[in-house]
Amino acid sequence: MLRRAVLSACLVLSLAGAAFAQETPPPAPPRVTIETTMGAVTFEMDTAGAPKTSAHMLRLFRTRHYVGAGIFRVEPGFLIQLGDLDRNLVYRQPPYTATVPLETENNRHMRGGVALAHGDDPNSGRSSFYFELADNPHLNATPGAAPNTTGFAVFGKVVEGMDVLDRIAAVELDPAKGPFPGKLPATPIVITAVRVE
Repeated sequence: MLRRAVLSACLVLSLAGAAFAQETPPPAPPRVTIETTMGAVTFEMDTAGAPKTSAHMLRLFRTRHYVGAGIFRVEPGFLIQLGDLDRNLVYRQPPYTATVPLETENNRHMRGGVALAHGDDPNSGRSSFYFELADNPHLNATPGAAPNTTGFAVFGKVVEGMDVLDRIAAVELDPAKGPFPGKLPATPIVITAVRVE
């Protein structure tokens, strides 16, 4: 009788332990806060939808690569881009990392998205990234294309500071200067700090 009671108790504890293990939530995705001269923006990394891109960018955020970077492209209703140039439009030292393979199969471009820019080669993304001011479905992977060959990888979503981005989108723009003429803020907007939680 005693043995049966002990076995029953062990079974109950075992089931309770299994239930507890199943209910333990996964760790929260990392959050990054970028302080700019116009305010702070916080975004949550999409480590599930773009794991390689997220890991690549987290290395850059944690090593303070973006401190001193200037925003060099502002297109109201579209995006705000930064990462490669300082406030004087001088190219900053490139990061000591390889390019990252494109990951577009499991993410979509929406207002508040944070995505990695790339050149003509879809696997050439390195450090330039952008915040999305609107839904931009034309930046998603092309329907029917081979996975991870078209579009741009979204690696985060803004959770605080969209109002800051909207204010940046409304600044006066220089009509001629910058890599995208007519899209450079007339008064430099610079990254002053980066924090990873």
